[in-house]
Amino acid sequence: MMKKYLFALLVILIGCNPQPSANEKEKNKLLGDWQFLDIRGNYVEAFFDDSTYFIYNMSMGKSPKFNYFIINDSLYSNVDKRKPGINKIAEIIWINNDKVLMRTEFSRDTMQRLKDAAITLGVTDLKRDSAVFKEAMDKRYEDYLLAKGILTPEEIKEFKETKIIPEDVLRK
Repeated sequence: MMKKYLFALLVILIGCNPQPSANEKEKNKLLGDWQFLDIRGNYVEAFFDDSTYFIYNMSMGKSPKFNYFIINDSLYSNVDKRKPGINKIAEIIWINNDKVLMRTEFSRDTMQRLKDAAITLGVTDLKRDSAVFKEAMDKRYEDYLLAKGILTPEEIKEFKETKIIPEDVLRK
């Protein structure tokens, strides 16, 4: 008899404890800092926390924070000010844990996770440390262009000396 009561109490306790939902069980793989070239060829860095994200690019600076959530490999956000509320803005296609394709109606941006970077959007106070961040971002941008084969070390050296953008880069 005592075993029945103990078992019933155990069932009630387990049933009353909140169980994580399917979304909570699956870790948000977008968390962290990312880099990519946008549709116009601008180098962009993005930071995603649990529910907001923002971007920084060299021509526009830091964007406001936008709310977001993920449902079934789609990113929903309030970034599109033409539509009220939170709307689907991109399909998420995971290439691997450190590379993701964000496909929208207008573009396809392949974001690459920033690894081993000390001065990123996620950990830097841009109001206080903007010069330090800008210098670190410039270096990441240079490394990114080299890794993608967009620039050669010689072209970077020449640009730093002359401040003239190579002709083949202008045509890309």
